[in-house]
Amino acid sequence: MAEALAQVKRQLGRDAVILNTRTRTKGGLFGIGATTLVEITAAPHMSDLPAALRRGGVPMKPRRIEGNPAPKVAPRGGAPAQDVRLPNELLSEIGDLKSMVNDLVRQSRRTSAADMPEHIYEHYLALVQNAVAEDVAGKLVDELRHRLTPEELADRDQVRRAMAASLSTMLPLAPPTPLCAADGPTIIALVGPTGVGKTTTIAKLAANYCLRENKRVALVTIDTYRIAAVEQLKTYAQIIDVPVEVAMSPGQLEAAVRRLSDADVILIDTAGRSQRDALKINELRGFFQAVRPHEMHLVLSSTCSEAVLSETIDRFAALQIDRVIFTKLDEALGFGVIVNCLRRADAQLSYVTTGQDVPDDIEIPDQNRLASMILGERVSVDGSAVPVAAAV
Repeated sequence: MAEALAQVKRQLGRDAVILNTRTRTKGGLFGIGATTLVEITAAPHMSDLPAALRRGGVPMKPRRIEGNPAPKVAPRGGAPAQDVRLPNELLSEIGDLKSMVNDLVRQSRRTSAADMPEHIYEHYLALVQNAVAEDVAGKLVDELRHRLTPEELADRDQVRRAMAASLSTMLPLAPPTPLCAADGPTIIALVGPTGVGKTTTIAKLAANYCLRENKRVALVTIDTYRIAAVEQLKTYAQIIDVPVEVAMSPGQLEAAVRRLSDADVILIDTAGRSQRDALKINELRGFFQAVRPHEMHLVLSSTCSEAVLSETIDRFAALQIDRVIFTKLDEALGFGVIVNCLRRADAQLSYVTTGQDVPDDIEIPDQNRLASMILGERVSVDGSAVPVAAAV
């Protein structure tokens, strides 16, 4: 591949636009003795492409430059493969290729938004690159274009402030939880797919309620499927000195809540359920019909893809979700999924988590800070605040 890329640059120049790469075999019999070739479709400059192609509309007749790929070295004796340091030339080629692809994407989007003022387009592109759905980003842009004067649209800082303010309105926050309801303890349930951090989040909430707000807290788990799940929660409960109950049926859950009726707040931990397992999700609904939680939080991981998050929200909607917790913000590739998910779930954002430390690494989100992060800005905060992941 490196040799083929070098040939592209020699023949077409450093401004060459790479449109496609693929490998194929040539010669041989039934794959034996065949030669592996690399094909690269390229053009000397972006301006050399037909207008329809620059908009991504039609395929271009390829101009192929073939070269033999570098040989692959297999480890001997089943030993693990050693890390191979890429040569500077190859690293440079990869960087140039990424730059070309980014330029092509930016040019394509700019062409589709030719009548968009420059400062608005900059923020629109930042939103899309940070995983905000294009229709949501487009709605924000249209709102700004109608609301701001031509003079304001020409002011980059004014556009940024207006965009952040509009974005903040798309991040509805849940009101504070009223602990100790009039008819007994406040019951809070956390549900969601496997691996999103429900049990750790439960422990963080319990520790904060108990140690920082001086509330009487009780824990109940109905997660009897996952290995050591009960022991994990019991360990947390022992550390902060709160009672914990295990329920294996709706009747047992109802009885556990009755026994813990002197608590201010009862936190219910649930087993992770695949968003594709409708039967197990309906089983959860049977548990909650027995105790009627005051709050139902859907726990989502910021590291999941948009498609997985959307499917999860749709399947768990049967549980009447009213709040969303986003975990692992420190690992997120794009914060825009928060906007998309809240909009799809028609729910409010209650908490975000940024690590594994208990009782730390959880907080009530700040709309303005989240808006700035979604716009791709690095936010200077103290150690207790949401950190900003690497820019996309």
